[in-house]
Amino acid sequence: MIGKMIDKWGSKSLRCALLVALALGTLPGLAGAQEREDAAETVQNVQLVFHLVEADGFTDDDPEISDVVSELKKLFNFQGYRLLSTSVLNIGLSYFSPGTVTGSGRQRIALDDSRTPLAISAEMRARRTQGTVRATVTLTDMVPLPLLEASVTMRDGQRVVLGSARRSADAPVLILIVTPSIDPA
Repeated sequence: MIGKMIDKWGSKSLRCALLVALALGTLPGLAGAQEREDAAETVQNVQLVFHLVEADGFTDDDPEISDVVSELKKLFNFQGYRLLSTSVLNIGLSYFSPGTVTGSGRQRIALDDSRTPLAISAEMRARRTQGTVRATVTLTDMVPLPLLEASVTMRDGQRVVLGSARRSADAPVLILIVTPSIDPA
């Protein structure tokens, strides 16, 4: 293509055009490449705080989740709730496509009792111009099939009840709650 341009305009005209472009600034194609590289280095962090709550016939109030119990009672029909675990998962998001960042993470949850540990995984996607993140969260019982899987769009600081699951038919119900903290780029 450059050869055709040289034949058409002559090498002197082409050299002048390149010198003018370099003198005025970067060529448009090079500027676009530079913007993409800068965006690829932009990283945004999202901290997900998970509360794993057990719903059963508890009659005592658990002070650690007292602020969410009234909301849980509106969603579920259980007599009481207790906090089993609080875990924090930090996910660094990096460039995916223009204006979009993605990331993922996984964490084991060791429970205080003798039950098999659980695992939480999250796949995140966010548009850098919005104050929300889209997450697909999966709670597993260390077997391939998930106990709970939910996709949700969340705002910074919004507490979201993702859902409930049972490990077996006679096991208590587990409720997973997540709150994101978005660190903007």
